[in-house]
Amino acid sequence: MKKCIRIFLSVLTLSNFFMACGFASDSSSLPDDGASFALNPSQVSGAVSASDLPDGFAGVGFKGLKTDSSVTVNNKKDLLSALKKGGVIYVDGMIDLSEGMLPGVGGGSTPALDEFVAKKSRFKSYQEYRDAYAAACTLETEESSKGPKSSLYDTMHDMNIAYRDLIRLTVRSNTVLVGLGENSGFSGGCLSISGVSNVILRNLKILDAYDPFPHHEKDDGYNAQHDAVSIEGSKNVWVDHCTFEDTKDLIHVMTAGKIDEKWQTYDGLCDITKSSNNVTVSYCKFVNHSKTMLIGSSDSEQISAKNRKITLHHNYFYNCASRLPMVRLSTIHSFNNYYEADSSARYGNSYGLGVRYNSLINAENNFYGSGIKNSYAGNSSKHGKVYSSGEIDNSKSGKKSGEFEAASEPLFEIPYKYEKIPAEQVPDFVKANAGAGKISIK
Repeated sequence: MKKCIRIFLSVLTLSNFFMACGFASDSSSLPDDGASFALNPSQVSGAVSASDLPDGFAGVGFKGLKTDSSVTVNNKKDLLSALKKGGVIYVDGMIDLSEGMLPGVGGGSTPALDEFVAKKSRFKSYQEYRDAYAAACTLETEESSKGPKSSLYDTMHDMNIAYRDLIRLTVRSNTVLVGLGENSGFSGGCLSISGVSNVILRNLKILDAYDPFPHHEKDDGYNAQHDAVSIEGSKNVWVDHCTFEDTKDLIHVMTAGKIDEKWQTYDGLCDITKSSNNVTVSYCKFVNHSKTMLIGSSDSEQISAKNRKITLHHNYFYNCASRLPMVRLSTIHSFNNYYEADSSARYGNSYGLGVRYNSLINAENNFYGSGIKNSYAGNSSKHGKVYSSGEIDNSKSGKKSGEFEAASEPLFEIPYKYEKIPAEQVPDFVKANAGAGKISIK
């Protein structure tokens, strides 16, 4: 097997790799468009390289990247400079994208955040702003195009946008971002992968995509707007062996000075929207989050499910409330994922996989633990479809069967090689191998 791994790291095409190692798979032949396969258990612990090709749908049509040169960064300035050029970027250590504004506790502040608020508004500190904004809202306040808006809408909006622009990393086409070691990545920021192609994120810790300036929504408290990773209108994106986690507790504020509501400072962990296609999220760990992964932002999107294809495999969703993921208008191949929550969860789980409007899901050998409320949920009228095979469902209430259509056979053909393990092996295997720091970097 070690010989096979060395061959994998050196070959230029996956067809050569399969001929050399002769792995069996669930697909009879490798397509001509360069599709890849999912790492099997015996390979996960091997060293990986920036020249590795994506697996799953991300490998379909993936164009080879030049990996003969690279840069290593350990601070935000050098990282921003490297991202302007693209190519292979190694991240050494954790980089604070907030420049000191990420608070130690949810809803808290720092001197840098207080200074930011004082420069951008009439308030002298973040706490003064937060209290004033909550007091200016009512339960009916809807800070969107619908309204009615609060008297501090403009202040909130302007600071939210200014803060987003400061913490956001923009990733260009043909970029590979790789974390070195088990504690390398970003905190207090968000990665925007928008309108690009051929992007790889591997072995990164992505912590606290924190939004200090959430907006009020009717019947839903205060909601954040910045995703940890946002994939919009992009193709051939591979997110592999990354850890996504919130470390700040949820707090509550008094709307109109008297009504207790949540002050939610996190949005999505890894959202995939607009015309994105051929995306794989593999061996990632998602921890302590509410609205975790959104695939398809609206029922009214002008897109066919066949034009947004995504693979999810060997991911660990732990203590996450919902959207694991929630899927609209997309074709999803989901296998060997592990879903669980326990008494330490910050957010109570409501469901695992959300099967929404016009979604097509082939789900194989996934494991739903007893901490999950409903393994599958959907919509009572705008159904999606699921083909489920070999899964173990120990969730409290099982599937909300009236909210989606259960198919008796696969909904689409898988156009790439992949391997899966039995569902009963998934918890131990995924816990041991998902997330940053589980692979070594060559």
